[in-house]
Amino acid sequence: MKKLSPAATAMLRRVASNVFYPLLAFGIVLAVWAIAAAAEGNPLVLPMPDVALRAFFRLGGEEGFWSAVGWSLLRTLICFAVSMAAALLFAVAGALWKPVYKTIAPIIGFLRAAPTVAVILVLYAFLANRTLAVVVGFLVAFPLMFAAFYGALTGVDPDLIEMLRIYKVGRRDVVCSLYVPAATDCLFKNGGATLSLTLKVVVAAEILTSVSDSIGMGIKVANSTFEIAYLLGWTLVAVAFSLALEGAFAIGRRLWEARR
Repeated sequence: MKKLSPAATAMLRRVASNVFYPLLAFGIVLAVWAIAAAAEGNPLVLPMPDVALRAFFRLGGEEGFWSAVGWSLLRTLICFAVSMAAALLFAVAGALWKPVYKTIAPIIGFLRAAPTVAVILVLYAFLANRTLAVVVGFLVAFPLMFAAFYGALTGVDPDLIEMLRIYKVGRRDVVCSLYVPAATDCLFKNGGATLSLTLKVVVAAEILTSVSDSIGMGIKVANSTFEIAYLLGWTLVAVAFSLALEGAFAIGRRLWEARR
């Protein structure tokens, strides 16, 4: 049998590690869940994991499921894209002109500190429920992406900037060789977690404001009809798609790093 090269062996070990530890964590969660369900002894309060998992897989075949998931994901992607563009714009402006940063920094601090549920309840009086979910997602994602972009842009090595200035490198080349890679690295490092958080916030807004045709409405209906298995199934749907979004960003980051 042909012996694997060190590079191939290292790659297999990385793949095995990336598969093993998530499976181990998933197994621990299921074990704790099963123990808690057995201790409770009431499936109407907390069903066993296999019951919730069966409900989770049954949801995929129910009418309206993919439409609900699609609309929730669309709202999430819209508010994330808008927040990312706005955060990058204000981060660039803040990095170039300190008065801009000093003006926007308190606003960012307020948005990060404001309780999400309170924001949803206040805005519910002024906005339609579908629009509200997008706005709340933006208000959560924007401060996070702004802080990440601003830190990346202001963290560019000043010695490199000075060296390029001495060699009379054009501004366009400086931007393309220093600032664009810094912003792109920042996006791939922070975007996945922010996008996942945005989905969770959008779903929370959908629950509180009863947005029809959404993951949040599925959770709310299951809760109001005391179908705990389906409640957990819909919760697993939100978790699964949050992890999928983070995974997509992780793949994008690997592809970006491989091209550099």
